[in-house]
Amino acid sequence: MQTSTNKRKLGWFGWSLISIFSIAIIASLLLFFNVFNITNVFTIEDLEEAQKQNQTEAQEVDTETEKEIEEVQNTVGVQHEEMGGFIAETHVFYNDKTGYGNINSLDWDEQADQAERIIETIDAQIDNVQSDALKEDLQAIRELASNSITDKEKDQVRMLHRYFHDLDIALNHYNGYDKIWNVTETLK
Repeated sequence: MQTSTNKRKLGWFGWSLISIFSIAIIASLLLFFNVFNITNVFTIEDLEEAQKQNQTEAQEVDTETEKEIEEVQNTVGVQHEEMGGFIAETHVFYNDKTGYGNINSLDWDEQADQAERIIETIDAQIDNVQSDALKEDLQAIRELASNSITDKEKDQVRMLHRYFHDLDIALNHYNGYDKIWNVTETLK
């Protein structure tokens, strides 16, 4: 009985090829993650936790709340149309940059630029604001925006988004909502 010893050995050439391909794949992955600035891979647990936190902090909009919102829209919203345009535009920015888990991978240079625009706009228009509650909200937003430039904390960006969400409802008849965050004086 003859035993077959036809086992193939890789040898130095085979191992060299495997090493070169492995290094090329690793280098390609590193380049890909750096070029596309992928720094955080989301897990299902992270998304579930964020969703759970959002559900506990927001208030469902009932019929009574809807009537209060309509009253604010017809008074404060009508008086501050120019500010309303700025609020709507900024709310769109934050929806895009923080929604669906994007808050976990913020571009801090972009956030700082946006915060500077917010501060400049508020400084230029706050004297024209007639509503004391809206003035108070704008001052709080200005402070948050200023702090977000230096601190770079995502909770500050989250709060900015919530302020603009609620003010967009109050000033612009924003209908893409079923919850309010109750962070503004304007909607209290």
